[in-house]
Amino acid sequence: MSTQRIESVAVVGAGAMGAMYAAHFVEGGLRTVVVASGERAERLRTHGLTVNGTPLAADVADPARDELPPVDLAVIAVKHHDLAGALEDLAPFVGPDTTYVSVLNGLDSEEAVAERFGSDGVLLCIALGMAAGREGREITYLSPGRLVIGTADGLADAARVTAVGDALDRAGLEWDAPQDMQHEMWWKFMVNTAINQASAVLRAPYADFTVDGPARSLMLALLDEVVAVSGPAGTPLGDADRERWDEVLRSLPGDGRTSMLQDVLAGRPTEVDLFAGRVIALGREHGIPTPYNQTIAWILGR
Repeated sequence: MSTQRIESVAVVGAGAMGAMYAAHFVEGGLRTVVVASGERAERLRTHGLTVNGTPLAADVADPARDELPPVDLAVIAVKHHDLAGALEDLAPFVGPDTTYVSVLNGLDSEEAVAERFGSDGVLLCIALGMAAGREGREITYLSPGRLVIGTADGLADAARVTAVGDALDRAGLEWDAPQDMQHEMWWKFMVNTAINQASAVLRAPYADFTVDGPARSLMLALLDEVVAVSGPAGTPLGDADRERWDEVLRSLPGDGRTSMLQDVLAGRPTEVDLFAGRVIALGREHGIPTPYNQTIAWILGR
């Protein structure tokens, strides 16, 4: 267990989220590296990235050629299908006192991190309200959003939540630590399943889902299926969770695009298996129909 002040950070994943967080940590005075390997590392070293027009001043750490002391905090910000490789790239730069925060979507990434590095340093985390994108080497964001962090039985000691929160304060990132983190994880899963998938198939920005019409109806239908399976899965969601999402949705930039919509437009693989796939599996397990998520899986799983 470690309660030391966090002074060094490794961010694995140089997409919109990872680069944005790395820029904040640099600005907050933390020693920050972006972990990448092979050709990706060389591109980052040669061409670099900009975040809202400012060059990202984080060093690049390549596991094949670089050595540095174990970092205090590892932030994992890749897509789920890249997680296994990202953890291998990260391995040379972490140690027994490293704390791990995954900002991946879904409900399972912390298990993978704990399996690779041990559960004592792993915190639960979700990212809310972020509006960011990447075009080539340029990252732009309208809002860094807020990180929600916490722990659960078998994971990191609560003292690590405090240490990470202090680092986020220095980085100028908003955060909170709710009492029931498992409920928060499921709430975010509900949100992602609804808005990410609906926006991806309709190619629609956030504003389209704030008014009555086909876009909003599809989003709510996907959301309702998550609510339906959440109770049998052990973390029931309800009307208060629906209302909370509506409040958050109306606060987001109307022309903002979800990460899944950005993936579709860029021709990248989506995380449909992480969302619709999980809902469909839970529906089958508990005898609950999930036709809307099944349709999304058919469309995006092509």
